[in-house]
Amino acid sequence: MTRTATYLSLAGIELDRDQPRSLQQQLYDALREMILSGQLPAGTRIPPTRALCTELEVSRITVVTAIKQLTSEGYVHGIPGRGTFVAEALPESMLTMDAEPTSPEATPLTHRLSKRGAAIVSYPMEAPTVSHIFQPGVPDVTQFPWHIWQRIVTRILKTYSPHDVGYADAAGYSPLREAIAKHVQITRRVRCTPEQVIITTGTQQAIYLTAQLLLEPGDKAWLENPGYIGAVGALQAAEVTLVPVPVDQGGLDVSAGIARAADAKLAYVTPSHQYPNGGTLDLTRRMQLLEWAKAANAFLIEDDYDSEFRYTGHPLASLQGLDQHQRVIYIGTFSKTLFPGLRLGYAIVPPGLQTAFATARSNLDRGSEWMSQKALSEFMAEGHFVRHIRRMRTLYGYRQQVLIEALQQECADWLSVEPAPAGLHLMGKFKHAISDQRVAEQLRTVGIAAPALARYTIAPLDYGGLVFGYGATDEGEIRASVRKLRKIFEEEGMRNG
Repeated sequence: MTRTATYLSLAGIELDRDQPRSLQQQLYDALREMILSGQLPAGTRIPPTRALCTELEVSRITVVTAIKQLTSEGYVHGIPGRGTFVAEALPESMLTMDAEPTSPEATPLTHRLSKRGAAIVSYPMEAPTVSHIFQPGVPDVTQFPWHIWQRIVTRILKTYSPHDVGYADAAGYSPLREAIAKHVQITRRVRCTPEQVIITTGTQQAIYLTAQLLLEPGDKAWLENPGYIGAVGALQAAEVTLVPVPVDQGGLDVSAGIARAADAKLAYVTPSHQYPNGGTLDLTRRMQLLEWAKAANAFLIEDDYDSEFRYTGHPLASLQGLDQHQRVIYIGTFSKTLFPGLRLGYAIVPPGLQTAFATARSNLDRGSEWMSQKALSEFMAEGHFVRHIRRMRTLYGYRQQVLIEALQQECADWLSVEPAPAGLHLMGKFKHAISDQRVAEQLRTVGIAAPALARYTIAPLDYGGLVFGYGATDEGEIRASVRKLRKIFEEEGMRNG
């Protein structure tokens, strides 16, 4: 079929900004229906991105996301230099919008997963959201010194050698491991050598490697409840039995953990800033936890995910620094301190385990990408990392104050919130029996990404709440969003009344 350079106007597509569905989902659905119904015949050229943005009055990312999804599913395809066109032939299964399964006995794909695979996907991570407002764990990337990072990357590209771009040590780039070891020794009192540092793609991979290497199927593992839900899938990949352990303002209730499963072989903890409750594990419980690990021949994963952002006093000494029996795997990430897309983290393992971790990393994916590691090592060596942390600590501390003041002024009748000594999030605890999942869903419809506390549990709690990330939410957005939350609480109050 001969194509021309012209294209049809799609200005007639109606997008409803008041709908719960995102604009990109609405656009994808509309284009897909037009293709399947024949309104956009095979070979029709889809308007260019800029034209669609103008016609529909939407952002470029909305259009690009919808077109990418259509392309990946075979509805359209791109021709370099010419544009994007409706596919010449669609699979028969696509020709009707409500196609029935090919056979009554057809088995959904998820039923074909292995037992281990089903366990891995049973606790999915929160899907990335377009909105950054109150999304936990997200730093303000607009404040990152991109000009410095660009200068470093440009310098590296000009001076690289063939050795740099070949297969390297799966444990990580040696200068970066040295920089990390030096940093945590000074700021967190971690006791380690550079050889004990294993570079990972982030916290998730560090937990996964630990579970795969140190646990047997059926072993019990303590998890904070509520806690970091991302640890669940990584641990379940090792087919372990998860034991929820309650937390309070003193952090993990170690006595409760011992009472529930004294024979556990691992405990995942966030002692410096419990996620998401915000408590700090006190010294008595730290020593109790270490003694239990020694007696039970168990390991501890110490996730020190945001200790650099501490607003009262100095960063606390690590649990690993107190360990006399080599039971602690200390893990950290640069997703919060720099930017999530960097995908670099680390595990500091006891002496004697570094070879096993490096070998496992090699078997898994041959190690992290070279450019990012080298750039980060130079960023740290030149002092930019420490300066960035200091600057962001001031900014985030101020945003936390603004959030607390706004919540206390607007939502004190429904929610209690206390200052957190560290981190990029606050947990607000409901004063009444309101569904936090329903409130979180209503917030999403108005562009606010604060998740329900229930999202972080593996065992039910007797209270609800919301988790507010303030890292990427500026002062104006904080105040305006809290006012929206108040309106939702007022509606909930009327419903419950």
